[in-house]
Amino acid sequence: MVLGKVKTLTISFDCLSDSNIPVYSSGDTVSGRISLEVTGEIRVKSLKIRARGRAKVRWTESRNAGSNTAYTQNYTEEVEYFNHKDVLVGHERDDDNSEEGLHTIHSGRHEYAFSFELPQIPLATSFEGRHGSVRYWVKAELHRPWLLPVKLKKEFTVFEHIDINTPSLLSPQAGTKEKTLCCWLCTSGPISLSAKIERKGYTPGESIQIFAEIENCSSRMVVPKA
Repeated sequence: MVLGKVKTLTISFDCLSDSNIPVYSSGDTVSGRISLEVTGEIRVKSLKIRARGRAKVRWTESRNAGSNTAYTQNYTEEVEYFNHKDVLVGHERDDDNSEEGLHTIHSGRHEYAFSFELPQIPLATSFEGRHGSVRYWVKAELHRPWLLPVKLKKEFTVFEHIDINTPSLLSPQAGTKEKTLCCWLCTSGPISLSAKIERKGYTPGESIQIFAEIENCSSRMVVPKA
């Protein structure tokens, strides 16, 4: 018997926004379909989904450890909001190549529904930045005996509604950083930068005014950059 092949594996979400992008908030039910198209007959161990929400941050800072010693220090952190698993076809165990418990999928297009509820906790809004990201996604995995699994991942957007009129978001934010320039045994004066904004919370499209003050006590000329 000639075994069939997987032609396509796709993920689609039921709840779509006006921009045709799946957008959810905490407590919402995320539902959709896994579409599998095969040519011929295939035998599978399992078809599973895994939904995750995760925030990651990473940045690097230069440090001085003496007059002529410098090093780089890396900072990383990760927060997981949820990790949901579900088996749509087959069984949970797929770490062996046994012929027992296999499911037969016939030629054609097949759809498998999935759904799960986002946690009833404040979730960070989806974000992509230079030093970090907040991502939410659904991953489908098709496992077959003696073959590598077929995997597909599709992201969805989480938008958390925030009341910017709360006292904590109306308070000003400020910060100061100082750096001393060194060249071999010669030490120059420090350069300090202070910056502040009027409040912590803003709405999309609103302008943010940044007030900055630079004090250059070194012998070098510095050019501020935004």
